[in-house]
Amino acid sequence: MRRSVKKTKAGWLHKIFLVLNILAAFVLTLSYIASFIPPTTFWPIAFIGLTYPGLLLINFLFAIAWLFKKPVLSLISFLTIIIGWKFLVSTIGFRESTAIQVPKSSKNIIRVMTWNVHYFKRFDDTIYTQTVKDQMIDVIRKEQPDILCIQEFFTRKTGEFNFKKSIIEVLNSKHYYITELAGNEYEMNGYAIFSKFPIKNKGILSFPEIQYGNDVLFADIKINNKKLRVYSAHLQSISFQPEDYEYLKNVKEIQTDVSSTKRLSKRIKNAFVKRGEQVKILKEHAGSSKIPYIIVGDFNDTPVSYAVNSLAKGMKNTFREKGSGFGITYNGDFPNFQIDYILTSPEFKVKNYIIINEKLSDHYPVRSDLELNP
Repeated sequence: MRRSVKKTKAGWLHKIFLVLNILAAFVLTLSYIASFIPPTTFWPIAFIGLTYPGLLLINFLFAIAWLFKKPVLSLISFLTIIIGWKFLVSTIGFRESTAIQVPKSSKNIIRVMTWNVHYFKRFDDTIYTQTVKDQMIDVIRKEQPDILCIQEFFTRKTGEFNFKKSIIEVLNSKHYYITELAGNEYEMNGYAIFSKFPIKNKGILSFPEIQYGNDVLFADIKINNKKLRVYSAHLQSISFQPEDYEYLKNVKEIQTDVSSTKRLSKRIKNAFVKRGEQVKILKEHAGSSKIPYIIVGDFNDTPVSYAVNSLAKGMKNTFREKGSGFGITYNGDFPNFQIDYILTSPEFKVKNYIIINEKLSDHYPVRSDLELNP
């Protein structure tokens, strides 16, 4: 009798485990679909795409567990993971790092670097010091990018915190394009592109109904008798407020409330929708370029999102081509994702890719060495 009860109980547990596995595989599949559906059409699915890393881990654990109990059932999760292979290799690089430090391997290589410097911590009074300034400039000095794209740029116009002057000096170049979002006679903030090569044309691509701090700079740069265009994008952020970060800390301690959850969800939803619209404008502009182009910057979205996949369509994702390990580029309080990218048109060959592990901003600097095909 006891054996029968135990057998029945084991059977039920087996069925429950199987149902949960099928459900996890189904939701993981939905996360793939999120990359194809514009948030303006059906925004809830974008939230599922945001949970991809967790869903991937859950399905992997299910697959491993079945290997010890009933191996054939491990195919439920393994096959689901393989179906989303494109998203897997955009999130995790299954290779040793091919990145090199300076110097570059060839004069024909173009080193591109993007970094959201968070205004060089200007508005964080607890750590805004000469030491932090020197450390951030030192990263640029060591990497020696040919093209440096900075989001949330800040500079004083004179004195020790004149970041514009410091960057020009460490790169030994006078070519730059800086736009001012806000400023006064002493200081300013905005966006910046610095180049070791001449900038022949430049402009700013503004979005309708824009929130402060979301624009795209572009510059046409002449390198070794070849022209290329670089876009430096800062797409719609979630715009968390201090109370939102406090709520996220409470969530980790299993303390939640309905009003805060609704407020947070609304911010994330609005950001999904606006990024989808911004990407459409940027993609159309880049598509009209008659020269090879690179799109870099802080996209504020993950590799499984509609915004990133729509923008990357027909382009090379440098992380997918040469990245290694987990592609985490965000260093802030929100769950750490890959939200900074370097994408290229097909004319480029990706030589390497690296996320520079320097916790000096809420984003890590990202750089890639590229070669423009003849």
